[in-house]
Amino acid sequence: MKERSTKITIYDIARVLNLSASTVSRALQNNKLINQETRDKVRQTATEMGYVPNWIASSLRKNRSNILGLIVPRTSMYFQSTAISGIQHEAHKYGFSIVIGQSDDTVEMEKELVNTFFSLRVDGLLAVSSMYTTHYEHFTPFIKNNIPLVFYDRVPTEFPGYTITGDDFKGGFLATEHLIRQGCKRIALFSGILSCNLYQQRLSGYKTALEKYDIPFDEQLLYVHNLTSEAATTASQELLAATERPDGLFAANDTSAVAFIQEAKRQRVDIPKQIKVVGYSNDQSSRIITPALTTIEQSGYKMGQKAVDTIVKLINYGDTMKITKHFVFPVELIERESSE
Repeated sequence: MKERSTKITIYDIARVLNLSASTVSRALQNNKLINQETRDKVRQTATEMGYVPNWIASSLRKNRSNILGLIVPRTSMYFQSTAISGIQHEAHKYGFSIVIGQSDDTVEMEKELVNTFFSLRVDGLLAVSSMYTTHYEHFTPFIKNNIPLVFYDRVPTEFPGYTITGDDFKGGFLATEHLIRQGCKRIALFSGILSCNLYQQRLSGYKTALEKYDIPFDEQLLYVHNLTSEAATTASQELLAATERPDGLFAANDTSAVAFIQEAKRQRVDIPKQIKVVGYSNDQSSRIITPALTTIEQSGYKMGQKAVDTIVKLINYGDTMKITKHFVFPVELIERESSE
């Protein structure tokens, strides 16, 4: 077996350049006490020698890792990918790196990731709870040790800490009201699992819009599933096989709305003449599907930026600054062909 090569240290760099280890350390940290020429020379030599900083040892010395943990359900989700982009760019601006963990929408993996990030001594944790997370007790290591914790998008029930969310009630209301104003009287809803705050709020907005226009809520028009393409296709087949089909569909994400449109096409059901459709998230797929999908924009990139801005302030200043505890982003209806 080939032996692992010895790691290059700051002492090795110091010997090559005939400098003290403390000077090399400061130069690598871009300390302004070291002149620019020396900083450039140290960084170049470090690169040539294959030096890799030991951030764990550094974090122990400084009691700061400059790393944020991030837990998301799935990185492949369009909303999450745009939020991650906002998080990455904003974190870099503040001098933080991001380590991402994917829970695969399971509580078990979410618990594992919480413990992993706590062990890694991250300076703070950003999290989107799984669709099945009903409590926040497994985040206790961060809460008890006063390590900043910010939830965005999906939030565990009754979480008392800092949250960044979209106005999901308003989104559900706008989507349903739009379908009603387009002439729909029998509107189905594809909802996510109702243990999740997002889908509780979107359902509440849906019901409120129906009530406003004196349309009774029909339990048979509510389809609850995990909003994947596969689950939505199954729900679509059930909906389209109903004796009395709906004339409108509000889908709580664009993935399930697109799956419905595709299944409707296979069954030669005309969208929007026979059934009008509104989705949620303004995914890229909503613009390329035919007909183009009417949807709700919820500003994923900006939400990611706001989450980082909040957690960095908590890391640097704690509760001494006035930070909005529960920040809610406005949402917007984007009208396209699927609801004409």
